[in-house]
Amino acid sequence: MRIMIAATAAMLLAGAADAQPLTNAEARPAAEPVRETLFGQEIDDPYRWMENADRASDVASFIRASSAHTVAQLAALPGRNRVRDRISAAVQAGVRYSDLQEAGGSLFYRRTDPAAQLAKLVVRTGDGRERLLYDPEAGGTLGPAITGYSVSPDGGVVALNTVSAGDEVGFVRFIDVATGNILPDRLEPVWSEDRAVWLDARSLAYTRLPPRADGINQLENNRLFVHRLGRGGGDPLLGAGVDGAPPFLPREIPSARSDHSGDWLLATGNTARADSRVFVARRADVAAGRPTWRTIGDYADQIAATSVLDNRLFILSTKGAPNGAVLSLDLAAGGDIASAATVMPAGDTVLANIVATTRGLYVLGQIDGLSRLFFLAGGRGSPVELALPIQGVVTRLAATSDGAAVTFSMQDWFTAPRWFRAQDAAVTALGLDSASYAGIAGATQVREVATSADGTRVPLAILLPAGAQGGRPRPLLLEGYGSYGANTAEPYYANYMFGLLEEGGVVAYCGTRGGGERGRAWHEGGRSANKPNAHADLIACGERLVELGLTRPELMTVSGASAGGLLAPPAALKRPDLFGGLIAAVAVLNPTRLAGTENGPAQYGEMGDPTTEEGYRTMLLSDSYHMLATARDMPDTLLILGLNDRRVAPWMSAKFAARALDRFGTRRLALIRTDPEAGHGIGSAREQLVAQFADMFAFVLSQAGAEGFTTP
Repeated sequence: MRIMIAATAAMLLAGAADAQPLTNAEARPAAEPVRETLFGQEIDDPYRWMENADRASDVASFIRASSAHTVAQLAALPGRNRVRDRISAAVQAGVRYSDLQEAGGSLFYRRTDPAAQLAKLVVRTGDGRERLLYDPEAGGTLGPAITGYSVSPDGGVVALNTVSAGDEVGFVRFIDVATGNILPDRLEPVWSEDRAVWLDARSLAYTRLPPRADGINQLENNRLFVHRLGRGGGDPLLGAGVDGAPPFLPREIPSARSDHSGDWLLATGNTARADSRVFVARRADVAAGRPTWRTIGDYADQIAATSVLDNRLFILSTKGAPNGAVLSLDLAAGGDIASAATVMPAGDTVLANIVATTRGLYVLGQIDGLSRLFFLAGGRGSPVELALPIQGVVTRLAATSDGAAVTFSMQDWFTAPRWFRAQDAAVTALGLDSASYAGIAGATQVREVATSADGTRVPLAILLPAGAQGGRPRPLLLEGYGSYGANTAEPYYANYMFGLLEEGGVVAYCGTRGGGERGRAWHEGGRSANKPNAHADLIACGERLVELGLTRPELMTVSGASAGGLLAPPAALKRPDLFGGLIAAVAVLNPTRLAGTENGPAQYGEMGDPTTEEGYRTMLLSDSYHMLATARDMPDTLLILGLNDRRVAPWMSAKFAARALDRFGTRRLALIRTDPEAGHGIGSAREQLVAQFADMFAFVLSQAGAEGFTTP
């Protein structure tokens, strides 16, 4: 074993150090009082000026100066380089395979080599030979990172999404698979996650953003277009203001959806929420630029997933079925979701996805994060459960281009993703097994339950280092998210967390309401106005970890990223006695001001609309920036952000830090860490992520007073 876990355990402290080894930066922005009354609420916002685009350079200067102080302090901790090396060893343990697609008899996938900063795009042909199609590190410098791709039905052309420096607005380029040549066609601007959908071997549908310009919000008024290789495209087919198409709000995003070749093309309208509006049109009409869209269902129908088999549209809906039910609709006969028949009723399994093939329908479900996969031959009859090779989570379930089978990956906390194909109910390995890190041998997973304030039982997944059973309390990082119906407690391969485990720390994941652990009712129970339930759930998880003897409050740091900013920071401000530290990464910390952010209006469906009285009062319940004004105390805090973040405005973290320093800066930490070449984390290079996690864990261990992470 390269790194000795047992030796590390002896280095843990017996108790937290009395002295505070870290200090706040001297940089302090000026307060410029703004007082107003909104919906009967008296609002004091002394750092409103940070939202002003004309003063973005002043905000960036404060962030950079604060970050320089934080990074220098953490780098000076004797153990920081050791934990960095451990993280690096874990993520470079071997080759990793991701994002597999099968088309034209070949396998396409992203491959990350041990020494690589970014993933490459590779094709493995039917004879088993691998060939490189795109390497962002070719030439010795970091080029645009791959954020997604799609392959033409015949496997002849790849449409490749790329972004630079963490900015998620990028472009699509095309690669001829036979020659490896990049074609002259280029689509831009596009969002990093919006993959093009092929209509045939030479044309595809894609979502285009408006061009970047002063006064233009690129994340609004997105529209669906068709592009024909070598010939360009025509008028928009779907989106706000498109004549002859279903009406769209500017914040709604039109996207095409397709499992494999067929007569029908699905399209959705969505924002950042669990449900979609669903439309259907003839594929040939879309390719010709003359679609007649039929509306299948709206947000109220709670459509979570769709898939087409011949003329049958399968729909996964949670309306009236919190765990989900699968419906079937004959597209040739007309109609919408109201005329659909049930083919798989709701049960104990929480249904998550459906994929149709020419042989039948695959239905993916989970119970407390552990996946189950079912097959309905011909899309009818009783489902047959497939024997899965790993007790873990299934991801990237997708049909092959010929529609005869599906591919998917599986992983658990300590097993890196492995790739499989399923045809009918038989599962076979594809020979693409990512390397798992041997240095974490001996670490274990424990599944626990915490009891929330209202008696709700909350799932809790705990990762323990070797030798931790029955040991003394340890430094612990507790993570929560609780938004969009995402499952926090499902066992993903946690290789970036292994460095903390090897230092003898504990990592725990709390599946609060607002997530998807227990189905639709669980999501709704912690969403929007119900977010305080999620706060209580996270607090209950923290209390349970103390009760189990795994940690003590002064040794425990709670963390929330992105929409987790509505969860972890408010919980920490409500119970500063329970958490010794708080990490808020690219976090939504001032949601009452979402209306003035680029990505804010897209969040209304999940979080609430702050331009209305109901929505504003709802968001105040989770607005940690405003909670700071009356909080009795706060934990020491590390704020992590990317200056190129297009999802969460960097000024949210800056405002929180400034107010926290005003109120508690003489006795509590409010540290900022940023990467000027990063955004929300998508497209970041390996070394960027390793450095970020090393600083996170150095902060966690420093707060706990662990040996090697304190200074005189």
